[in-house]
Parts: sequence; structure tokens; C-alpha cells
Amino acid sequence: MSQALPSIVHTQQIEVVAGPVRQGSEQLWEVRLADGRAAVLGALLPELAREQSVRRRYVRDVERQRALVTALTENPGNHGPGIASIIASGPEPDPRDADAEPPWRLREQPQGTSFDAWLDKRAPAPVDEVCELVAQLADLLHRVHAHGVVLRDLHPRQVLCTPDGGLMLLDTGLSRVDVLSTRTAASLLLEGSPYASPEQLRHTTLDQRSDLFGLGVLLFRGLTGTLPYGDGPALLRETTSPPPVRTLRPQVPEALEALIHACLCADPEARPESAAAIAQTLRGQSPLHTRELARIECQNCGAPLRLGQRLCIACGREAVVFRHAKKDAQATYSIDLTKATEDAEFGQRLSNLLASMSDGPVPSLNLLIGDRRMYSKTELKTRHPLPLRLVSNLTHDSAQALMARLEGENFKVRLVHDQAPARLPKAAKIGLGIASALSVAIFVGMFAAGASTTALVLVSLGIALCLGIVAISIYATQRKRKREPKLGFIDLRQAPTALPASDPLVAKLAAKLSPATSADVREQIGEMALLIQRLVDHRAEVAGDPEFEVVTEPVAPLVDLLVEHVDKLDKLDAQLANLDEGAMVRALQASVARDEPQHTRERLLAGLDQLRSLEEQRAAVFYRLLEATALLRRAAQLGFSVTDPDSEHQRQLALAEHTLGEILPTST
Repeated sequence: MSQALPSIVHTQQIEVVAGPVRQGSEQLWEVRLADGRAAVLGALLPELAREQSVRRRYVRDVERQRALVTALTENPGNHGPGIASIIASGPEPDPRDADAEPPWRLREQPQGTSFDAWLDKRAPAPVDEVCELVAQLADLLHRVHAHGVVLRDLHPRQVLCTPDGGLMLLDTGLSRVDVLSTRTAASLLLEGSPYASPEQLRHTTLDQRSDLFGLGVLLFRGLTGTLPYGDGPALLRETTSPPPVRTLRPQVPEALEALIHACLCADPEARPESAAAIAQTLRGQSPLHTRELARIECQNCGAPLRLGQRLCIACGREAVVFRHAKKDAQATYSIDLTKATEDAEFGQRLSNLLASMSDGPVPSLNLLIGDRRMYSKTELKTRHPLPLRLVSNLTHDSAQALMARLEGENFKVRLVHDQAPARLPKAAKIGLGIASALSVAIFVGMFAAGASTTALVLVSLGIALCLGIVAISIYATQRKRKREPKLGFIDLRQAPTALPASDPLVAKLAAKLSPATSADVREQIGEMALLIQRLVDHRAEVAGDPEFEVVTEPVAPLVDLLVEHVDKLDKLDAQLANLDEGAMVRALQASVARDEPQHTRERLLAGLDQLRSLEEQRAAVFYRLLEATALLRRAAQLGFSVTDPDSEHQRQLALAEHTLGEILPTST
């Protein structure tokens, strides 16, 4: 049943043209103002308005939207502010008053067509047209993000295509899933949107990358005419990936398909860094920057690492734990796989685990399982029989740790103690020593007894020959007993010669890694630490080139700026950790149920207001953190562009020598 019209309709001579329709947490009416302008009147649903926490949040969202319009009007884009203004809001004098009518807002309705209607009519549309429209939307979204606002649901019905070719956002920040409502979680999810990011199911504090998921969905729909995960909420999407865009639309460039795939990643860290980066990529102004895929794991804690990362940002320790023994080690250890199954899942699990510690690609795991007579001669040549030596030449500590890791993953393995290279045993050495001493005593006795020189020489040669035969026999016996250890299936990833924290800038970033640091901030620190690590390595290659020092001069102050933002985020996260949203809502509802006076609930309501304020502050600071990392990346790229002419000359000579060697092989 529709709710009563807000009082402004009667007091301001507003004509209702159509409605109401329910949209999200509001009921909407199309209206015409006294001066003839078209507008939209929205009011919070009555059942939500009765809950003070939701009511106050709605009023706060409306106030924030009015402030955002003011800020964007002061600094308009090519097509104006880019957001529809709110003409009025109420009720007066205090829309937060629980006894007043449901809070409402009156928004202008500019001329134009909704982006949703455009997609229904045009999609699949020409590639260049879709790219330009979404690039415009990304520009506008970036301006909104700069003010710390996260839309949460970038639905195309909230985007207007204006007659002058621009785009306008109709509502911002009002599509938030009402986690404060007493409605069930199931009903909330069913009211979700295919344009809302999946992390909203897990977090209420989101950053701007949540909206980039919506841009990816819009690109997918614009190019293919379909939604990547169907019409249902993205929050309930299956874990499977959407179909590749090029299978539905072959003419889509590979780079554009990669951009869409990055935007639709379930992990916000794998998405592009900002809406501005997406706009630049769509216009061909810069290649897509995506974080390197996590191919390996930290051997200490198992956290995923980017290629080339030396310091684990999860545990703060060196990422290599399993090590080969030194060449002169007295004893080494190996690990054998003793049992295996033929199912593909087993082989994939083992390959993934080995890849996390391997120094290179893992060979194909073609295991010989069961009766050998079941395999052809060709298969027997290419398959590995059990037990399979997985890793060899390990130190004792590494062998114990790796055994525990493998057994923890339910693999059947055994530890093999490889003896040291064949040497004379201690008992043999003692025996030879005693025999040598007796030989010397016999020689001295014969000499004292006056034996002839010839006899002495013959006795000495005989004793030496016997001792040599004994020693060779003992050594050969030991060699026969001890075979050279089998080579391992993989070679372990080598530990770096030095940790990157030896560089002052990387050490400054590493110092920001604490147990209290949130996961999204850790990712930014880790990415920048890896970037600077590479920059330090490159500085060593160019041997102090003055040009390198000039172009990388902004790096140090940018690191300081990044650290400053991290400190602010840590403080905000500490404050947010002390505000349990669910506990405050439950306490508020209990107070209402007990019919306690209003003043007893003010503390809880103030806490919820503070929570939303901290969420907004965090979004604004995190936006600045992302901007700082983008600037730092650009400064680093300038440093990488500086090359050492001598090193380049040596590389070219080496290439020429190799080419000549291929063309004119050395005769033997």
C-alpha cells in the first residue's frame, strides 16, 4: 500500500504527474512544480522511517548529496556539475524527528534519457560509442569520489544522458543496502542490484573501487547486450567467472576485454586503481594497469605474493622459508611422494602447492599409478613412478617444515635422510692410523736390528700397498652403499641476498605493517614496497645516473605522503573498531521495545551518526591514498625509463654474439 503524499505537495502547489513507485528504500512520485519544471519527489518508506537509525542515515545522505552538488557546482566539468540538485528536503523543522512524517527530498528532473533506456535500445552498441559514454561516466564518478562519496550501486537508471551529450547522476549515496533495518538479510539481498559490488555482502565500509565493479557491468552490458551474471544481484553471484566478452562480441579488442575482466574481479584489490584510470584506458591514453597476479605464496604464512615480492606484507617476514642445503653440507634431506590418485583435482592441488615454492614452472605431473602393464611403452617413458622425489637437497629445518606443509594438505609423503658424500668412516680412519703406526714401528725395529736397505724398502712398499688396498676397499664399499641422491621434481625458490627493508624508503613502508593495519591498506603498502624495491634495483643498474636522481626526486615526498595517509586510516579504523553497528542497532531496538524515553537512545543514535561520519572520512582518505599511489607509480615509471648506455651496449653485444653463434657455429 502506498504511503501518504509528503506535506510539501499541498503547501507548495505541486502537481503529481505519476506514482508512486517503489525504488530501493524510497517511494517516488513524478511531479511538476508551480513554475512548470519537472521534478521527482522521494520519501523514505514508512516502515523504515519508524526506525530512527535508518531515518537519521537517510537524512544524512540527503544532506550529503546537497553538499556534494554545491561542491561540484563550484568546480563544474565540461557539462556542468554532473549531478541533479535537490531543491528542498524535509519535513521541517527537524526531519530526524521520529514523530514527524517520513523524511523526503525534492529533486530536479533534467531533460534526457536514462542510461538504462539507452542500453535497452542500443546494446550491443558500437564499441567506440560504449567506450566514450562509459569514459564520461568514469570521469564524473572520479569527481564524485574525490569528495569521499561512494555510490555503492551504479545502476544505469540513476544516470541520465542529457541532450548536450553529457551524463548526469540523478542520485548519489541513497542506494545503500539498509543494513540497519530490521528486515531480514534474505530480503535485503533479493533487493540487491547486478551493478552492486559483491564485497557489500561482507563489508559496510567500502572504498571507491566498489563503484568500479558497476562500470565493468555497464561495459559488459553495453558491448554484449547482456549482464555478466544475469539479472540477479551480484551479491549472490556464483563463483564462476562471466563469459569472456570476445566470445559474445569477437570484435571487442583484447585490451578492452582485459579491462572489463579487471573491473569485475571479486577482489577489489585486483580492479583498476581509480575511475580516472578506467577513463584513460577507454580513451587509449594509457595502458591498463593491473596488479601482478599472485603466482606464489609466502612460505612462512601462506599469503599470496606478487611476482618479485621479497617481503610478505601479511606477516612482515622474508617470504622464503624452504631452502636447499649448502654444497658442503654433511647431511641433506629429501621428500618423496608415496601415494597419489588419478583424479584431476589431486594433480591440480599438488601442482599449485609446488608452484608456490618452485623456482620456475612446475613440470607436468604425469604419475604412473597402479599396474605398469596398464600403460603403453610410450607412456612409461613419460610418466613418473612412485615414490616421486618432490624436493631434494634440503636442510633439516626446511625438510621438517615442508613435510608439515605437505601433510597438512593431506598428501602422503616421507622424509628421506640423504647421507653425506662418500668419505672414509671414522672407524676406518682410526684403523688406518693404527696400521700406519704399526708399520712405522716394524720399519724402525727392522732398521734397529740391522736389516739390509733392500729388505727395508721392500717391507715399506708392501706395507704401503696393503694399506692402500684396504683404504680403497673401504672407500669403494662406502661408494657402493651410498648412491647419489635423486634430483627433486622441482627446485626451490631461492631466498634473496638481502631484504628490501634495507632501503630506507621500503623500510619506512614496511614499518607501517602492523596487526591492526587493514587488508586494503596492506595491499597498497605491499604494492608500493614492491615498486620501490624494483626502483632501488634499477638505480643500481644505472650506477647513479644524474638523470635518474632528478626524475625520481618526487618519490621520497610521495612515500611520506602515503605514510601520512596510512596513519590517518589506521586511526580511523581504530575508531571504527570501537563502534559495533550491529550491537548499537540491537540496543536501540531493545530500547524502543521497552518504550524507554527518547533521551536514553540519544547516545546510541549519536554513535550511529559517528559511525557513518567515520565511514565517509575513511572513504575520502582512502581516495587520497589511491591517488598518492598512482602518483608514486608515475614517478617510478620515469625512473625506469632511465637506462645505462654501457649496460645497454653490453646487452646488444651479447645479443650479437649469440646471433653470430647461431648463424656461424664454431667448428669442432
